[in-house]
Amino acid sequence: MNFFEAQERARKSSRALVWWFILSVIGVIVVMYLLAASLWQLNSSNPEGIYHATDTAHLVWWNPALFGWVSLLVGGVIVTGSWVKLSQLSAGGKVVAQSLGGRSVEPTTTDLQERRLLNVVEEMAIASGVPVPGVWIMDEEQGINAYAAGTDPSNAVIGVTRGTLERLTRAELQGVVAHEFSHILNGDMKLNMRLMGWIFGLVMLSMLGRIMVESIRFVRGSRDSKGDGIIIALVVAGAAVWLVGSIGVLFARMLQAAISRQREYLADASAVQFTRDSEGIAGALKKIGGFSGHGTIRSPKAMEARHMFFAGSGFSSLMATHPPLERRIKAIDPRWNGEMLQGKADPVRAEEFGGAMGFSGSLEPTVSQGSVASLGESGRLDSHVGAAIREDLRTGKVTAFSKQEAKTLLLGLLVAADHDWRETATRILGENGMDAETVARVIAWSVDLEGYDSSRKLALVDLSLSWLRKMSQPEARDFVKASQALIEADGEVNLFEFMLQKVIERHVLIGLGLKPVPVMRHRKIGDLERGLADLLGVFASLAGGGTAIMKAAAEYREHTGRQLPRSAAGLAEVAAALVEMDAATPLVKQQILRLCGLVVTDDEHVADQEMELLRATAEAIGAPIPPLVRQAA
Repeated sequence: MNFFEAQERARKSSRALVWWFILSVIGVIVVMYLLAASLWQLNSSNPEGIYHATDTAHLVWWNPALFGWVSLLVGGVIVTGSWVKLSQLSAGGKVVAQSLGGRSVEPTTTDLQERRLLNVVEEMAIASGVPVPGVWIMDEEQGINAYAAGTDPSNAVIGVTRGTLERLTRAELQGVVAHEFSHILNGDMKLNMRLMGWIFGLVMLSMLGRIMVESIRFVRGSRDSKGDGIIIALVVAGAAVWLVGSIGVLFARMLQAAISRQREYLADASAVQFTRDSEGIAGALKKIGGFSGHGTIRSPKAMEARHMFFAGSGFSSLMATHPPLERRIKAIDPRWNGEMLQGKADPVRAEEFGGAMGFSGSLEPTVSQGSVASLGESGRLDSHVGAAIREDLRTGKVTAFSKQEAKTLLLGLLVAADHDWRETATRILGENGMDAETVARVIAWSVDLEGYDSSRKLALVDLSLSWLRKMSQPEARDFVKASQALIEADGEVNLFEFMLQKVIERHVLIGLGLKPVPVMRHRKIGDLERGLADLLGVFASLAGGGTAIMKAAAEYREHTGRQLPRSAAGLAEVAAALVEMDAATPLVKQQILRLCGLVVTDDEHVADQEMELLRATAEAIGAPIPPLVRQAA
């Protein structure tokens, strides 16, 4: 799988979703208009007081004024409902997790099954180059299921049921988590959130009709014929709205099912690629089939989010959001004999928290020609490397996280980038409102982390980000202000500071809603020629000179038919260019990273500064970059 191609498919599916939604709204409006026109005719009498209800020749089906009012009211209800729901969901995946009755899992948990889950999620996050998503558990749900939710990787969450922890082995749990990470990486998650909002709008009309019918219990009309007429009119109108709204519900469920089904096969295949183990996810699916509770979710809000879950419900093939379990298992394990599984999770072993789960050896940089140029390929993601890096960090200075610890760690990384001015950094942090104990902790981190290479520093950043997203907006503004003051204190910005600045912009400012995601407007790489020249020029200077850019320039010429301009730009120009690149389509972003990779690998060596600029580029344009290391035997 190619992440960027998958995201492009999700973008096209999103466009198709817009049109299907519009057609669904139009369909509901037309049906409602026909019903309203019929009721209008039934309510209209001739001069003799005889209804024309049975004389279809006298019925007038086109009434522009009535159609306008019906369109305004029905369309207004649907669009308003969708807008309200999408506004709620814009806060990120935690909104969905809370609505489903989830509980956030803290890293300090003493529950061994929960610690196992946190470890697996961290390993996959490090391996994929995305920040660790929030982890939530639905304690009351005994079925085997999971989901990923969020509008961006910076506010994503992964939720699992208690039954998942109690019934799956570690390998099976890793397969399920890898499946959910696929939804984060390939754009499904954002599409699913948008679908959830629009479905709510279509369902809202049915809810309104039901409220109108049920409100008869609270009507205290008079006993005369006029009062009875009002009650009857209310019941008839409510029943009509409920009936037509049910058609909207049908459209919504069909839309939900059509968008979701095919993407589940992609996520299953990606999970196998990510974990290098087909038995894990296949075993999880077999246990769902063999367990009496299957993947059932009992939360009242489950229907809205059923397209997000790992396993589907028992709906008919037309309405099912997931392919049949048997087909999913066969696609992963063609030799499967049809037998479903039962059983519990394997016992949580102490070595899970004290070693890299059987992975031995050291880590070394990946320097092959294709390692950077093919960053969009799922083959670059290796959860074994993620596990090894996580354990390497955990057995060192970094043993636990908290929100405060994550803040001091990232500020410590900024100070460690220029260790000669710790005294100045102490003064700057104090001027930005930090107490002496916090400042001392920042300085201590700067000393501890000074010798870390870029891969390990970046992994630490990824492990910290989920905690930073727990900040309130005022707290986040203070943190951003302090980090910016450290970056600007010496009057210049080095590459590590530039990279960390982009990480904070993406995952704190955008992740907490302090900065909007730009609207997509660049669909050709030629639209970004000047900025691309500036970016590749800086990469070339890091790689050793002008010849490093030749392969990238040749590929650009092949794509566009134009010569790539030469540039001697600095980081300020690159920063401006990256803002524009963030508004490009996923496939254009892939081309940008590939051209950067051609420059970086020209000498078959990825230096720390090249790694830092590559990560800064990826963060700025919203693309994941797995760590460029492999496990050496």
